[in-house]
Amino acid sequence: MKKLISFLLAAAIIVSLLAPAGFAADGCSCGVNPTIYVGPLGNTDIYENPGTPEERVLFRPKTDTIVSIVGKILPALVLLAFTRNYERFGDALISAVDGAMGAMKLDGNGNSAPNVSVKLEMPSDPSHGINQSYYFHYDWRLDPVEVAGQLDEFIEHIKALTGHEKVNLRASSMGGVVTMAYFNEYGCEDIDACVFQCCPILGTAVAGDLLCRKLKLDSRALLDYGTGAYPPADAESTALYFLFNFLYYSGLVDVVLSFGDKLLDELQTKVFDELMTPVFGTLLGIWAFVPADTYEQAKAINLDPETQAGLIAKADYYHYNIQCRAEEILKGAVRSGVRIMIVAGYDIQRTPLVESITSDSDGTVDTKYASAGATVAERGSVLGADYEQKNKDGHNHISPDGRIDASTCILPEHTWFIKGMLHSNCHDGIMAMYNWFMYSDEYLDVWSSPSYTQFLQNDKPNKRVIPMGNFAQGASAPEFEKGDSFHDKYVEYAAPVVDRVFDFLDRCREKAGL
Repeated sequence: MKKLISFLLAAAIIVSLLAPAGFAADGCSCGVNPTIYVGPLGNTDIYENPGTPEERVLFRPKTDTIVSIVGKILPALVLLAFTRNYERFGDALISAVDGAMGAMKLDGNGNSAPNVSVKLEMPSDPSHGINQSYYFHYDWRLDPVEVAGQLDEFIEHIKALTGHEKVNLRASSMGGVVTMAYFNEYGCEDIDACVFQCCPILGTAVAGDLLCRKLKLDSRALLDYGTGAYPPADAESTALYFLFNFLYYSGLVDVVLSFGDKLLDELQTKVFDELMTPVFGTLLGIWAFVPADTYEQAKAINLDPETQAGLIAKADYYHYNIQCRAEEILKGAVRSGVRIMIVAGYDIQRTPLVESITSDSDGTVDTKYASAGATVAERGSVLGADYEQKNKDGHNHISPDGRIDASTCILPEHTWFIKGMLHSNCHDGIMAMYNWFMYSDEYLDVWSSPSYTQFLQNDKPNKRVIPMGNFAQGASAPEFEKGDSFHDKYVEYAAPVVDRVFDFLDRCREKAGL
């Protein structure tokens, strides 16, 4: 009898230990699908010789690497001031950066060196719920189609781990590229809801401009870029805000940029030929960002059809079978039952290093591309008083500020715009909107809630988004308490005076010919 009791107790203990795993395998009844976060470019460190004594981080470079690069460049920069020997400075710059990051390049077939990779681990914790995400790490240098295969394996793992038949995806920036490749290659049956946050679904002009060597330095764009990233939200950011303005209005930025223009004149071809093209111009993740209007030109400049045929084939496959078929892929996902939310930021100065600086953006991705097709006025302008919505579907898709026509989007009913949203910069208020969408039992759209209309104003200091208008018929605008943040006080008390001072300084710069 004692043996029988001991056996039964042991069996009970074993069953209790296996219960969580068995429960996950049989299914989870929590009602909340697990969410997978497909992160942006640079989401995971890239290593050379990982797991060995020679291991080092190639990207993102650590402080000691950056100090080493500066230490190698600085002597040549000092000599440049006296000798005007741009060739020597260029050699030092190329050698330093290539030594630190050159091993990241892909070969002619679009493959990484075998000793360069990321460190990947599958999650083991089955707990999940609202405001919890499983982070999908990946090597952003590689072919997005190859990475999509890894995402498929990750999704299957999370399903088995949590006991759910479907997952949600929240794709940020390049994560949208990977997600589009996943939809195209593996279908949508495992996906319940998908949020595309600031994703280059149709590319981004900065990638095309860089690979086409269309560079431009502009002092005002540089100021707007810095102050857009660091508005007066607290004491630290306010100090940076005024520092940026001091550098601009004092003329110091113009002096530096005049030197930068001289460097571009002297070294642009050399730096591209010896560093940018042979290293960064081989990365398939970058090629997936290039929009249709510059893709073939960029290929002709950077890729050799004889020595890089395999790499070109992979780049072409993503571009022509995924990016150029975005409408077919997205609408197919909707028809299959996937609930899709596309979110694009606007009214942020884009990267001030390329010719497309007037394209309205979230600071990195053009609004017209992140929204998958919106008609967008150039930054600082409007579509015009006589402008009429291009696609008349019975809804008003013109932004209240007259800058965006969302009717031309691939999914106009499922595309939101957040004014003042910096690229992939999310706060609790934006996450609340994502949760409202992902964890609903309904297929929500831009007319479903007066709190989340198609056009929203980002109020980051108070961690909320405020509807700008375009409410559904019969809906009333929600009431919001007056903001009481540092930024609100700055806008109310300091900004009127500061803006008048800056207007005066703008006139002074204009008279000085700056």
